[in-house]
Amino acid sequence: MIVKTLLAGFTAVGLLLSPVAASAAPAVHAKPTTLELDAGGAKVKVKKGNQLQIKGKLGAQGGERQLTLGLDIFAQVRVNAGVWTNIFTKSCSPNAQFNAKLSIDASADLRLYFPGTSTYASATSNIVGVVVI
Repeated sequence: MIVKTLLAGFTAVGLLLSPVAASAAPAVHAKPTTLELDAGGAKVKVKKGNQLQIKGKLGAQGGERQLTLGLDIFAQVRVNAGVWTNIFTKSCSPNAQFNAKLSIDASADLRLYFPGTSTYASATSNIVGVVVI
């Protein structure tokens, strides 16, 4: 009986002294975002050496205005189904839109990419095929 009591006592002390497993904090779900690219169509032609005018719009579900300040959007190209490569970064103006001109020297796919934040989820725009003639 003494052994059982001592064993129960040591077990209780061991539980008190053992590190408590940290419980995971609830995951914060980033708010869904949308990103649109307008370059004049799904497939556009550009003469070599000319610049392509693009427009972009970043949004959040529910039309939240605070989304737009200080967030960077990356324009990316992909040649021959390769990897996406950043060609420039543009900050959104307070109305969640931006305009840019860019030069593309070879036919490629073009998209916009928003890497996301702790509050807003990442987003990728529609893809536009750019044919350089």
